[in-house]
Amino acid sequence: MNKNARLFQFIAAIIFFCLGYLYSQIPGGYKSGLDYINKEDLHTYITFLASDSLKGRSAGSPENFEAAKFIAQKFSSFGLKPYVEPKSSSSKTEIAADDDDKDVPMYVTPKHEETPFEKYFQKFYILDSKIDQENTALSISTKNESISKKLSYNFKKDFLVDYRELKNLAMEAKVVFLGYGIEKGEESYSDYVDANGKEIDIKNKIVLIVESFPGEKDSLSPFNKVKNHIYKNTRRKAETAFEKGAAAVLVTKSPFNDFPPFPVHYEGYANAFSKSNFTLPGLKRKESVPIFYVDDAVVTELFDQSGKSFLKVLAEIDSSYKGKPFELNNKTVAFDIKFDNKLVPVQNVIGYIEGSDPVLKDEYIVIGAHYDHVGFAYYGAMDKKNIGQIHNGADDNASGTSGIIELAEAFSKTKPKRSIIFIAFTAEENGLLGSRYYAYQNPFRSTEKTAGMINLDMIGRNEDNVLWVGGIFYSDEMKYLVEEANKEIGFELLYNVGLLTFGSDQGPFIRKEVPSIFFFTGLHDDYHTPLDDVEKINFAKSEKVVKLAFISGWMLANKNETPRYRELTMDEKIALVKHSLERQKKFK
Repeated sequence: MNKNARLFQFIAAIIFFCLGYLYSQIPGGYKSGLDYINKEDLHTYITFLASDSLKGRSAGSPENFEAAKFIAQKFSSFGLKPYVEPKSSSSKTEIAADDDDKDVPMYVTPKHEETPFEKYFQKFYILDSKIDQENTALSISTKNESISKKLSYNFKKDFLVDYRELKNLAMEAKVVFLGYGIEKGEESYSDYVDANGKEIDIKNKIVLIVESFPGEKDSLSPFNKVKNHIYKNTRRKAETAFEKGAAAVLVTKSPFNDFPPFPVHYEGYANAFSKSNFTLPGLKRKESVPIFYVDDAVVTELFDQSGKSFLKVLAEIDSSYKGKPFELNNKTVAFDIKFDNKLVPVQNVIGYIEGSDPVLKDEYIVIGAHYDHVGFAYYGAMDKKNIGQIHNGADDNASGTSGIIELAEAFSKTKPKRSIIFIAFTAEENGLLGSRYYAYQNPFRSTEKTAGMINLDMIGRNEDNVLWVGGIFYSDEMKYLVEEANKEIGFELLYNVGLLTFGSDQGPFIRKEVPSIFFFTGLHDDYHTPLDDVEKINFAKSEKVVKLAFISGWMLANKNETPRYRELTMDEKIALVKHSLERQKKFK
């Protein structure tokens, strides 16, 4: 070991010792709060929230409202202060980074309500958008010296539309055949360069591309040798065309594969593209390109009168491994994409406990869980055969919701130094819309003053002593805090939930650089099925999770120091995951 390596080890050891010491003591007074957390209460709450009478609590449903009312009444009975709309400009907008989009939720001022429990409601709207199949159109026009005609095509039978911006769009443009739509392939292959080595202009034009890659059937194809998934990634090809100025992308299946007819081959896409998409009104999404999956008949018409054969051109590309892009003469494609849009009123449930310290009370801890589920599973079903059946969501997430009700009671009896905001989020199953609305646009208290966030999602199943903790990829200090709290509880803590870091309501808070943790007992076969019922809940385990959340929250709310936000390096993340996987083996 060289001198620098020894110095690095020494510094790392000092840092680890200091962090361990910083979080090595739990502030006094917490044990009396633990007495208010018990499995009997959890059983009562989960039994109600996951009952058939609440019909799966889908966001915007009357049953979801009944669940919200139940939570608010509990908050009220514990003396939590009700939500009061922050005084800020309704013109406020903020772009929040996300994996796939940028969100600007709409600011909504709730209507005045006489009933006391509704004081705890943060009201807003979600937008339910789905393709208007009757009025979405695609046509091809041919005009030359000898002919002028227009052919129209039928949604689902001849074409499908995937358009992520979810807004009406109509246009007509010339068409460019772009081969397989590959920009940089093997052996200098490019569908953007013609036979003369000149890049073809696709700006403001509609491009036609073929799924897959040249020589797919040839095991000696240079594309087959490297097995680069990008060559079959239609969406990425469409994004490349969009970046180069394409107005829309038509996609057709390869004629060299023995595929079934269009409606059968694309049945899965048809179902997916026809479903509701849920967003927040005013949502500013990442710009995208309309993608039309089209039948052979559409391609035949595009090549008609062009003097070229689709099969021959594609065969030449496959044999030469050279792109052959060209504009289809005398042809234009017109389309009109229409969406059915419906505003759905929903509500988060918010109550808070003001801190006891005259200075620290102006800092906040958020404790949250989503109380919605998928209802009759018209969205979110793991198996489409279960659509129409009640999905009660006992574990997902009546368990976590019941947990924050217990935590609200416990903290109401043992007042902390910092203020604590309890939030039952709605519309998590629709894309984290409740937590996005709160964190990005309309926080009850500034996220800059939020010292930490604890989220409970699915805390009632699997092995008795195993608990997954997410969010620590963005705060190792939060990890040390939880581990210290866990000395009182005794879970085997595992950290391999990187894929779920942004998959529940802690995600928007992490995006806002709030140190956050996510308690999760793991997936199971009943996830998003009608079998996720109260009888399957391990109430003793849920009680332990809630107690760990209480001690963790107590430390966050009472220590002078709070964890910092810091994204771990890739090496640190890999080491943490490997360590968790090794420890997980003894439970398999």
